Amino acid sequence: MDERMVEYEAKKQSPIVAYILLALFGILGAHNFYLGRREQGVAQLVISGAVLATLVWLFLSFAGAEMGDFFGGFDAMVRRMFALYTISIIWGIGIFGWLMVNAIQIPKLTAEHNLRLYRRMFGE
Repeated sequence: MDERMVEYEAKKQSPIVAYILLALFGILGAHNFYLGRREQGVAQLVISGAVLATLVWLFLSFAGAEMGDFFGGFDAMVRRMFALYTISIIWGIGIFGWLMVNAIQIPKLTAEHNLRLYRRMFGE
């Protein structure tokens, strides 16, 4: 077997690994980084990081409310709760849809990545 072919076999991507990364770290875009789709991976990472930071901030502001605020600022508490749940639901639906589309595309994306790698290595 040619050395370049051995190198190609070692470097080509597997759809199984992409699916595992999608299942474990999909909201962070790990499967996109693995498949060489850095822009989409960064987009998923930034969006998820921003939303998670917002949710943590809302949760901590809600959980950290003093009892005086709990009774005196009931409207503020309800607004924070509503914002927390609304952002969680919208983000959850959006990221779930994004990941489902990526899951459907993984075989095609893996084949495209491997074809680009093959052409780069063998010049065809």
